[in-house]
Amino acid sequence: MPKMPEQLEKIFDMGKKIIIFYLNLVSNKKTVITLILLFAFSIAILLRLIPMKWGIYLNEFDPYYEYYLAEKVIEHSKNTIIDGIVWWFSWWFDEHTKDTLFWAPFGRDIRKTSQPGAALFSSTIYWILSKLGFNTSLYTVHAFIPPIGASLAIFIAYLLGKEIKDERVGILSSLMLSLSWSYIYRTNLGAKHEGIAIPFMLLGFLLYLKAYNKSSTLYAFLSGLSLGFVVLSWGAYLYPWNLVALIGFIWLILHPTDIRMAKVFLISNIITQLFIAITPRFGPKIAFYNIVSVIPMVTNIISALVIIGQMSKVVSRKNLKIVVISTSFVLTAIMLIAWKLGLIASVAGRILAIVLPIYREVGVTTVAEHAVPGWASFYSDYSTIILFAIFGGFIAFLHARHSLSKLFSSLFVLSAAYAASSMARLTLLLAPSVTLLGAYGYIEILDSIFPILFAKEKYRTLKRRKISKEPLALAFIIITLLLLPPFANTKAITNSHQPPLILSSSVPLLRYNYQFTDWLSALEWIKNNVPKDATIATWWDYGYWISVNTRRKTTCDNATLDSKQIKRIATAFLSPEEEALKIFKELGVDYVVVYEPFQSQTLQYFGVKVYMSLLYPTLGGDLAKSVQMARWIGRDPAKYIYGYGEGKYAYIDAQGRRIPILVPANTPEAKNATLYHLLFAKTHDRTRFIFEPFFGGQPIQGYNGPVLMIPPPKYFKLVYASQPNGWVLVFKVLYNQTENTDSTSTP
Repeated sequence: MPKMPEQLEKIFDMGKKIIIFYLNLVSNKKTVITLILLFAFSIAILLRLIPMKWGIYLNEFDPYYEYYLAEKVIEHSKNTIIDGIVWWFSWWFDEHTKDTLFWAPFGRDIRKTSQPGAALFSSTIYWILSKLGFNTSLYTVHAFIPPIGASLAIFIAYLLGKEIKDERVGILSSLMLSLSWSYIYRTNLGAKHEGIAIPFMLLGFLLYLKAYNKSSTLYAFLSGLSLGFVVLSWGAYLYPWNLVALIGFIWLILHPTDIRMAKVFLISNIITQLFIAITPRFGPKIAFYNIVSVIPMVTNIISALVIIGQMSKVVSRKNLKIVVISTSFVLTAIMLIAWKLGLIASVAGRILAIVLPIYREVGVTTVAEHAVPGWASFYSDYSTIILFAIFGGFIAFLHARHSLSKLFSSLFVLSAAYAASSMARLTLLLAPSVTLLGAYGYIEILDSIFPILFAKEKYRTLKRRKISKEPLALAFIIITLLLLPPFANTKAITNSHQPPLILSSSVPLLRYNYQFTDWLSALEWIKNNVPKDATIATWWDYGYWISVNTRRKTTCDNATLDSKQIKRIATAFLSPEEEALKIFKELGVDYVVVYEPFQSQTLQYFGVKVYMSLLYPTLGGDLAKSVQMARWIGRDPAKYIYGYGEGKYAYIDAQGRRIPILVPANTPEAKNATLYHLLFAKTHDRTRFIFEPFFGGQPIQGYNGPVLMIPPPKYFKLVYASQPNGWVLVFKVLYNQTENTDSTSTP
């Protein structure tokens, strides 16, 4: 046999070495874990960036205000970004000027009433990129921060799962979190602060557990720092702050001589409280003597008692336990009594609605994301993971007395589930805990089944009973199949294909071809045609969009800071024009903007188009919101909306379908409401509404509901109807009635 040429032999040897190296690499556990995590991260970030196909836009409402704050930080960064950060926290020593772009004419102290976390992150990264020579905009940077930050939580979820049990829990939880729609939908491209807050919250939890396990003051400090960043970014910082305190409190009750826990908690919590104290929106009052600080402050005190008792060696273990328990209950009782007597600050309405869902003030109930979610929505969001999370939480609870990680995980899922069941927006908070405990529950089941399945003998004795492998194998298959729906569910992929709300004019849809750009059209017109010093009145939902995108003053916005001013706007909208005019004049209003996503129906027998408002919450404009306006000011919504509270609605029979619609009630209140005069003003395209009488005063064929006429506005002139659908209407206020020479015409 001829000998292989030496050069060819070297090539074969090299190829063999490469193959062996590759096989060794892919068979290495750390390499496999790394590849899986990178895969999960890729899924997470790609799903969040899908809206890029329509362009780079901020989503929803709050991100626009946070972007405005980032602009302010950059504006005050004269030499370095540190100047802008210092400017924010120097509020304590500066004159408290107000920005009249918001809540005109009185204005808003933006540093006192805002959390700067999202703005500080985006402005800092933008400043660094600019100094490095990257040609980008602050708007673009601000849009990308939430999806990138939220996707990084995949790695933290892995480390948390590893801390709770092992790598298997970490990998499985990170994969499930990457596909969790309830986590994606508020952290996608252009989203708001949760994309920063949630990862830092999870990091704070992880470092807290590591600080205890390793008895590390550095980890404790970093845990407090991470939770401090949550304080800067998210109003729900109260949740992780109190959860960590509750964990410390319960652990010290169970282990009153554990000086390690006392030190870790004190270091972490003091750092967090300092962040709360220096943030202008909160200050020392919230940090130290508010009802929301009861658990952290009580745990501070008993931690100090444990440290003193252990270091002094004066108090015995038994007596120390009595001292800790009695002190904690006495302090808690004192603080609760002080709160009841008004000696310490009260709790905000939104927080009270979470803790005690039966107490929900009007300002809470009028916001859709504050509604109490149904169990169907829970299952839709989490599918069968819930079953494994319940089991995992139960197993963790059984071991909570002797394992801090198990105590943490059981309290995490229990408290997050309670919060999410009280308020729809907090299903986001539940996502990390459900995926962690769901993965933990599944792995615990496998660890119980596998030893029997892989045993050499056919039967395995368990509690004096022989168990066959076949039923266990079937159980394993069924349990594994129960875990598949969360992975096979296309909800995350499908729903990620939604354009930003400002691009679709708040209409949620999957197939979009720029057919609903009404708000972009209206904002552009306002920016180019409305005087720069003008004040615009609108319902609070659209305040941020108008103020930030057009830089025109608005009377109220999404912060809902001043309930009195919101009530004044509601009163103006639901009152006769003469009364509305007085309120608008007091507020210095020059223009009024209203919004309604009218849908059209062509009558078969005449080919005439009639317009209507569909009875769907997802398409709710100002007509649907007038119900909440009435509730804000204590009026009966049934006097404004037909069938409200009576279990009936108007409808139209068209093409074999019964379409429920929203129409004004046939009452003096509805006919005289300024808002309805504006919404139902005629345009060149929209000349007939479904509830108006047809020939001979008869209703339109197929329509079932009240028949009435809404008069055109008398003191408001329509100056712009948005393109292409005329959903956003801009009116100029005519304080001098003679100006209204042609108020019903469209320019």
